[in-house]
Amino acid sequence: MESPRFETVQEAVDFGILIQARKIQKTLKYETNLTVNAWSKVWLKEYIIEREPRKKTIKNREFALGVILEHFGAFILRDVTMSEYQAFLYKLKEEGRKRNTIITINTVASLMFTHAKRNKLITEDPTADAVIPKEKKAPRKIGEKRQVLPKFLEKNQLKRFLEVARFMISPNLWALFLVLAYTGLRISEAAGLQWEDIDAERRTIDVNKQLEGDNVREYSFGPPKNDQSERLVSYGDTVAKALEVLRSWQRTEKLSAKEFNPNDNFVFWSSEFPGYPIPITTIPKIMRRVLKEADLPTSLTPHSLRHTHVSLLASNPKVSLPEIQARIGHKGNSKTTTLIYLHVTQNRQLTIADDFEWAINS
Repeated sequence: MESPRFETVQEAVDFGILIQARKIQKTLKYETNLTVNAWSKVWLKEYIIEREPRKKTIKNREFALGVILEHFGAFILRDVTMSEYQAFLYKLKEEGRKRNTIITINTVASLMFTHAKRNKLITEDPTADAVIPKEKKAPRKIGEKRQVLPKFLEKNQLKRFLEVARFMISPNLWALFLVLAYTGLRISEAAGLQWEDIDAERRTIDVNKQLEGDNVREYSFGPPKNDQSERLVSYGDTVAKALEVLRSWQRTEKLSAKEFNPNDNFVFWSSEFPGYPIPITTIPKIMRRVLKEADLPTSLTPHSLRHTHVSLLASNPKVSLPEIQARIGHKGNSKTTTLIYLHVTQNRQLTIADDFEWAINS
């Protein structure tokens, strides 16, 4: 059989990895005493090849896999029964694991055992009919808040924050904070922005990727968080002026830079390495410094500016919840956005009874 031809070296390497995984899989099919631990290594490798998940997703999968292997690692794969697996889920609850954590662990177990069944290593999937134990919620006490509200800045607080930032930090960082607050972008989305993503005439930002990697000189791009996150975000005069200031600042900085990254044309730069993307991990610390100087709560984070954007939009009666969710790239069932929206619109909710009385009596 003629071997495939590859356009790049990387394609050839990837094909080699796939072939190796298949060889391992073929060997394991005939291994009668295959353990869960041994199969987990093959599954994780093939899962990464098939789905190309983000680094964060891989870390979450590895965490869950670690919990599963603590209990089932030495088990023969075919010997894991439905009753034993269900008892494992109950044990996780008894240990005090949160329901969301148990769901995460169950998802990984299901993926791994389903893959084993698909490859005819087992005849029954022990996770198929598993039941996730529920968490009993205590009744809310008088005066107790219904849910913990996400942190955000009030309008006057945001203005104060941006005023202090304007004179305390570089135009690059000030523009970043302003864009986060005025558009609702995630910090990873803003960090991955290139000037080509911004249409100055139509005043829109094309959110089509996010920045990945902790090292600014070894960065990479990843897809947006979910399907809803890929969107077109409009902006107004304030953001337009901030971007003009930023462009002017970048032209000056580029002239004096000893080393400059000529690739990718980032909107927000690293202060240490001009032209490279802004290091996401350092932004919370910088924000705390500005908050402290502005005499504002230092527990707020860059993500709080996203919540601030939601709260200010919700204060406008003309803007609906679905419109807000579409703008910030949230799913329609987002609890966070809904919670902020209901909190801000609470006063409007209290007048609905009067509106009904008017409607029925008019």
